[in-house]
Amino acid sequence: MGMEIRQEVESKFLDFLWCLTMDNMLSLPSDSDIRKVLKKDGKELPGFAQVMAKMLTICNDPNASIGDVAKLVETDPGITAKVLGIVNSSFFSLRSRVSAISEAVLFLGIDEIKKICLGVTFFEKMVKSGPKKQFDRAFFWRHCLCVASLSQAIADQIGYPSPEDAYTAGLLHDFGRIILDRSGRVNYADFCKNAFNFTTPLVEVERDIIGIGHDDLGAYYGHRWGFPEKLCLAIQYHHRRFGHLDICKEDMQFICIVCLADYLAWTQGMGPVDLILSPMLQPEVEKNIQLDRIAFEAVIQKMDEEIENTAKFYNFEFPSTDQYRATLLKANLKLSAINSGCFSPKEKEVHEQKLSVTASITAPHCSLEPQKILSATLKAICQDFGFDRVYILRAIPPLRRLQVVKCLKHDSFSDQLAAHYISMDKADNGFHKCLRNKEPVVINGTLPGEKEVLERFAISQMLVVPFCSHDKVIGLLGMDHAESGKKIEPGLFSSIAIVANELGLALENASAYKKAKSASLHDGMTGLLNRMAIDDLLKKSFLKAGNENMALCVAMIDVDHFKKFNDMFGHQEGDTVLKLIAKTLKKMSRPTDHVGRYGGEEFIVVLNDTSPAKAVVYAERIRKEIEHLGHLLSDRFQGLGLTVSIGISKFENDIKNHDVLVSKADKALYKAKDAGRNRVVSG
Repeated sequence: MGMEIRQEVESKFLDFLWCLTMDNMLSLPSDSDIRKVLKKDGKELPGFAQVMAKMLTICNDPNASIGDVAKLVETDPGITAKVLGIVNSSFFSLRSRVSAISEAVLFLGIDEIKKICLGVTFFEKMVKSGPKKQFDRAFFWRHCLCVASLSQAIADQIGYPSPEDAYTAGLLHDFGRIILDRSGRVNYADFCKNAFNFTTPLVEVERDIIGIGHDDLGAYYGHRWGFPEKLCLAIQYHHRRFGHLDICKEDMQFICIVCLADYLAWTQGMGPVDLILSPMLQPEVEKNIQLDRIAFEAVIQKMDEEIENTAKFYNFEFPSTDQYRATLLKANLKLSAINSGCFSPKEKEVHEQKLSVTASITAPHCSLEPQKILSATLKAICQDFGFDRVYILRAIPPLRRLQVVKCLKHDSFSDQLAAHYISMDKADNGFHKCLRNKEPVVINGTLPGEKEVLERFAISQMLVVPFCSHDKVIGLLGMDHAESGKKIEPGLFSSIAIVANELGLALENASAYKKAKSASLHDGMTGLLNRMAIDDLLKKSFLKAGNENMALCVAMIDVDHFKKFNDMFGHQEGDTVLKLIAKTLKKMSRPTDHVGRYGGEEFIVVLNDTSPAKAVVYAERIRKEIEHLGHLLSDRFQGLGLTVSIGISKFENDIKNHDVLVSKADKALYKAKDAGRNRVVSG
């Protein structure tokens, strides 16, 4: 008896530890966080129907019987009718009509019936029920079914052991949106209608404007209602990075399946809202799923078949071929516009390459500039170890290759090496070993793919040595005897490894310095330039305006009734208001403008090369955008509108210094407030 009690205590203790671990991995919002974003009226708060909770339990029970499923479905006549309607559809081509769930199970199998029952139950109890606020739930439900179907098809393709679980995760991954629509303080329908104005992912804008993302909200209620742990993880991480999670490979792959399915649905024009927004795919997906082994044509075809079959039962139309092609074109145009932002001048590309490389122990790292650290390292290796040529190989994960980004050699051939790259799609070789084991390796042509590389580099041997930052490989030092043809001496390995280690440390220091310098110029809360940085930039703009006859204006912006935000809703919500204002200013300003927080609830924008008339137009756009944002947040900040007043000053030759320019803008600002707030006044 004592042994049984001890085992029970140990079991409960292990369960307790596991729950703590899951809570840490999930990073769930607190109850107070939830109360801030959902309405206080308890009747509005989402209650997970008992039949839905029980259905999910049965669907995750491998020992569930036909009787268990049939008994549960039959408790709700509406659900029974829907399930039998789908089962008797032409899609399943049954020989005769069935009139009982138990009979349907015999024809289709328990897994298929579980899937149908779960979908119908979720639709009837969560999607269809509750007040409708113009949030297009039919469009949303089509997205859920698409992601569910795609998840199961992808799971089948990659050999995931539980494709039915993947279907469930795809079906429920976005259910936090329904909770926001039913119970959110911010009207979710209005939020979605304004989504076309957003330049960042929708879930990030949810966090800014609503106060929480649908992913966190879904994970919170999923955990509360007893969803399986891996399902909660898939719900919370389908829009964010998750490589840091301490979970098994199978569960990591489970999250990846849902992320990939959600991404595919977006690209096919099947997003959760009726807008073409920018999908993003986490790097973890490519690391855990071999995308080139998936027959995407078959996956998409499976989705088409399932959606076409079930559309009439959920009262939505599957798009025609022409509609589908047009939507797909829009999605690709949107993606193209986003990707075009990644193209950059060669100078920027070189600058980014500099940040990925390092320096050497043989040359003191006096500089905190990555480029100088890098050049000193390559020069020192050539001089101290006698190599003819030394270069940096940078890993480019999306292209699965190593690229030569810098080379030191005594003739012009070093410039040509920048065009060389090493594909990492080949079978396991010395480059893989170097990256994986973080140790020096001699590439001598004995392993697959190595000989081709050596021929392109016109050498017989190459030594590659990894260098790291925060214990992560960020590049390889490559070196060879291209002119002398000498053999590489193994005795050099340990010494060069020390050089590479020092290089990594030097780059870490340079990165830390850069971050510290940047932090000293930016406001910690909003991320905008701080007063010191703005004063310095304004001083330079002021001098340039005087010397080059350039137009210059300054806009001072103040949040109306800001003290009331703190008094009525607390300092945390007051900080949220400031962050939202800051993001709006940053979004609507040009790259040549300087945007900063001047103190408290005051912001300043230095408008370079801007006439007074254009400055007023800019200020009016800002004022109206924030007023519109205030309308969107009216339920969140009840009884208090979010507006700003703006004062503008212009550069004139008789103004003595930049401080006078700020003072004139500040006076104009308070004239605007005296005139009734939410105004623009030019001083």
